[in-house]
Amino acid sequence: MPKPEFYRCFLASRPGHALRAALVAQRAAAGQTDRVVPAHLLHLTWCVVAETLERDRFVLPRVQAALDGLRLASGPLWLGRVRGGAGGAAVQSRGPKPEILALYHNLVAALAARDLQPLHRKSGFKPHLTLGHDPCAFDPFPILHLWVPDELLLIESEVGNTVHNVLARWPLLPPRQGSLALDPPPSPAAADWAFG
Repeated sequence: MPKPEFYRCFLASRPGHALRAALVAQRAAAGQTDRVVPAHLLHLTWCVVAETLERDRFVLPRVQAALDGLRLASGPLWLGRVRGGAGGAAVQSRGPKPEILALYHNLVAALAARDLQPLHRKSGFKPHLTLGHDPCAFDPFPILHLWVPDELLLIESEVGNTVHNVLARWPLLPPRQGSLALDPPPSPAAADWAFG
């Protein structure tokens, strides 16, 4: 295997098998045929914590020191729209997500205490899952999947080799009782109206 272009370490959550299969089924409609993200690598990136030309053996202990012992609660995340553009296609989240945003801010605060600043977040945290990197042009279309991330992963990506090495895992607590989605999900036709 060739040497990676560089190493990127990031915190992420991966959807379960059923949701991965549902997202993979959207690839053709999103014009993704060549440079697709393999199903087992689909993920939500919380934040990038390091990018280096060589493996950084200090990233793992620093992130562990920041996160070990924290009790981080997850929350519901509606995946509601597929969009495309010059950089590829992604499934975007829709609607309110206060618990997910709280989790993100708690992660960033814990990392900042260890002098780890999230990279590439100038426009803020906009939860999405990338389907592929083929340039595409289509009208955005709705999908409707509720996902509650249950695990936080520290991943080392060998950029250019399509390799993700999981360095550490932390369980996420279920959403607090007040935020459980007990109503049936809205229909896809109602999704555009409900999520604006």
